[in-house]
Amino acid sequence: MSYRLNILLFNKYKNVLIQESKRYAGHSKWQNIKSTKQSHDTAKSLLFKTLASKMKIIAEETGNPDPDFNPKLASVVDQAKKANMPASTLKTILNRIQNNQADGQIHIVTAHTNVGVVLILYIATTNLAPIKINISTILRKANAKVSDTSVLSMFDCASYIAASKDCTLDQAMENAIEADAHDVEEGKHKDNKCFMFKADFLFPEKVTTQLKNLGYEILSTENKCIPTATVEPSEEELTYINKLKQKLFEIREIKKIEDNIASS
Repeated sequence: MSYRLNILLFNKYKNVLIQESKRYAGHSKWQNIKSTKQSHDTAKSLLFKTLASKMKIIAEETGNPDPDFNPKLASVVDQAKKANMPASTLKTILNRIQNNQADGQIHIVTAHTNVGVVLILYIATTNLAPIKINISTILRKANAKVSDTSVLSMFDCASYIAASKDCTLDQAMENAIEADAHDVEEGKHKDNKCFMFKADFLFPEKVTTQLKNLGYEILSTENKCIPTATVEPSEEELTYINKLKQKLFEIREIKKIEDNIASS
């Protein structure tokens, strides 16, 4: 009797079990597709940010933000097109570069030392060429040299916008999505609570404008490059790096120097 009952119960519920199995299999497949798409979108976003940074730095180094008359810049623009960067995005990047150059914004110069430390120099000037010559001279005497923009891939570079508004973190997250920010978290500005919004490196203007439209008070904006991998120089090497930084800071246009040295 028990055996027959089990058979009847099995026949009754097997179709339900099969349907549930298919449903969960479909759900798992959807999750895998979603995960793959998110990974692809993240890689694409990182590539576009890297190309945008390259365009800006090349325009600053050469003093010419017009790709029609700047072969090096035109080459990176071609890379962006081959990577399927939307035409509207590319146009926005080039317009920002041209506007920033006209306003004399912050310039970036990167350098390699002979002990594996990478330096990122933030320079405020309307004429980068003579400043870069002075930097190259100092670096050469210290057995270091100016490097190309590829070293930026060793850092997580972004503009951080400190903004204040009477709202919760959940509301700030929704606003971050509306403002096209990459992330937001609670922070402090001069000991007062604020929200830290993460925007494109060297290009915070769009997010800043959107946040203002959403009722935020902008407290500060800072470009930061946080190393994704660090080095640990010896005491002697650290002394050498500190002396090099001091020498570089004698150039008054250099406002900040970041590096990939591990925090002590």
